[in-house]
Amino acid sequence: MTGACAWRLEGGSLPGGWRTIRSLDPDLEALVVLRYPGTPHSASTLRCWFDKHSDTGSRMLSRVLLVVALAAAAHAAAVAEESDRDSKLFPVINIITFDNAPCTAQSGEMGTCYSQKECEGLSGTPSGTCANGFGICCVLTATCDGTISVNGTYFTSPGYPSTYSTPGTCMVELLPPAGTCQILLEFESFNLMGPVNGDCNNDTFIVMGANAGSRIPVICGANTGQHMYIDVDQSNGPYKMMVTSSALAYPRSWKIKVTFLDENDPCKAPPRCLQYFKETSGAITSFNFGPEPMMLTNQEYCICFGYNPGFCDIGMNFNRLDLGNINGNCGNDYLAVGAEKLCGDFGTLTAQANATGPISLCVFSDDNNDREEEGFNVNYLMLAC
Repeated sequence: MTGACAWRLEGGSLPGGWRTIRSLDPDLEALVVLRYPGTPHSASTLRCWFDKHSDTGSRMLSRVLLVVALAAAAHAAAVAEESDRDSKLFPVINIITFDNAPCTAQSGEMGTCYSQKECEGLSGTPSGTCANGFGICCVLTATCDGTISVNGTYFTSPGYPSTYSTPGTCMVELLPPAGTCQILLEFESFNLMGPVNGDCNNDTFIVMGANAGSRIPVICGANTGQHMYIDVDQSNGPYKMMVTSSALAYPRSWKIKVTFLDENDPCKAPPRCLQYFKETSGAITSFNFGPEPMMLTNQEYCICFGYNPGFCDIGMNFNRLDLGNINGNCGNDYLAVGAEKLCGDFGTLTAQANATGPISLCVFSDDNNDREEEGFNVNYLMLAC
């Protein structure tokens, strides 16, 4: 909204000398209550929330109206004509805007900063304040047959954090905003029934709608702490996440955070990188490397590392590598670090990736894991140049 605010009186006096006025601007859906001029109060402060937001460029903004009626202005208005009296209140009306930015909720979850009305309209859960107290940290969730169109929304199992045992399919549709080139999925909690000889025959998690040629793995088992970057810049969708549960009893639960990334987002991963690590050190595991680790079959994806000035090569210390043949002939099951293939059965192993260009660790497995290979668990460290 631009220009001066326009208001009109709504009805007569309310108990205690209160009156109401309503904005004539159609973008505002706020009813403002003002103390009737001449009542013996030193000051009154009210806060009203807008139902609608404005889009300035790529930023989403919420607007809050602050009305401060000072006693001096009220007293002066009391002895003037009603129209003049109303006009003397205009200078104390201010529009406050703030970004719909990520915020940390009181619950410890990530939320988005909205006005209270906006949070209610999105069926979110308010958890603390943001924007210097003008906004509400709103936690958004969606479950079976829902849709996700807002950054930071969680896809959860029904009744989460309670476990879920109903057989069938639980699916949500993703509706990314215009300009989205990647969708980041962060598995804050993920526990499905594990594989049989590496195959996800009972429970599965599937992502649909990625760019043609993308190999998004089907996963199951224990995957808390994992993440995926899904390239969608060359895809028209539809974009969906789907969990299929078997009729076998198992304490399933999941909570997956969804973030839509545009071309200029600093968090965006390089193209065709399913996983991306920007920190100078960290830990990486294969999918389903949990309490009962087992390498999943039909995996083909790359793990990429970010560029940090002053760092070149990357040292890798494997706490476990159980993948492929143990006779030195890796076959179809191996890790690729540049031109080098790593496979075998090792309790510990060290390797180093040379910085002759972008560094990646690519994962390959075929459709057979009769040996029940466990996969890998590695700590990496970027080395100073």
